[in-house]
Amino acid sequence: MRQFYVSDPALFDIKIDPFDFKLYEYFCRNYDLKRLNPYVRMVDAADKFKTPLPKIKESLDRLSRITIDFKPLITHEDFKYFQMPRYKYFLEHIQFRKNYSYKGWKQTQKQVKTSLKGVYE
Repeated sequence: MRQFYVSDPALFDIKIDPFDFKLYEYFCRNYDLKRLNPYVRMVDAADKFKTPLPKIKESLDRLSRITIDFKPLITHEDFKYFQMPRYKYFLEHIQFRKNYSYKGWKQTQKQVKTSLKGVYE
């Protein structure tokens, strides 16, 4: 399930640095959908993007100051423990269910079909 992720469309309505966007999408891609917990490892992100660790920390700090509907994209405690409250809220909003990834995906498809009135590609 690491290759599957749902993107939050509200991200396209805010002003965000391209590197911060790529980093946030990388963390969304690594989000554990079975337990609804983030999997954030700064070392892995630094290796993936081939950037130094201080730049990753700066980006995470900027992401923690960006909010959508009063929910920050990322929260952290001294860069050790991370949460992604906006992404978790987004998954709950589209009615993605914990521990049932297949059922969650089916529920998401159903939600999209009803909101688009049958237009689904």
